[in-house]
Amino acid sequence: MDTEFISNLQKRELIAEDILTNKELIVDYDRRRNSNREALSKLKKELSQEKKVWVNLGDMFVKMPKENVETMIKKDQTTLDEEISDIRETMKQKVVELEQLEGGDGSKSRAFQLKSMSK
Repeated sequence: MDTEFISNLQKRELIAEDILTNKELIVDYDRRRNSNREALSKLKKELSQEKKVWVNLGDMFVKMPKENVETMIKKDQTTLDEEISDIRETMKQKVVELEQLEGGDGSKSRAFQLKSMSK
């Protein structure tokens, strides 16, 4: 076999693997985001009268002021949103690169690189 063909095949396989890994990361981050949303909702509705709430930090429970917990969760939400956005941008670039390695000109995947008009 031609070594250039094998090298191209290995590159395509690595990029495809990166894309799949990034998809799994997005799913994991999205689950965490949903858990955070549920926690914020519970804090506002069911625990609105409480001044301190129990929080699981790693492998221990700690009673903390509710305002601090809300701030921590909101900060985590912001971080997760940024991470997901970064991963999606990376995935778009990897998809274009993969298409080019497969012999395309990248025009098919460029259609998915649209930016929203409002944020």
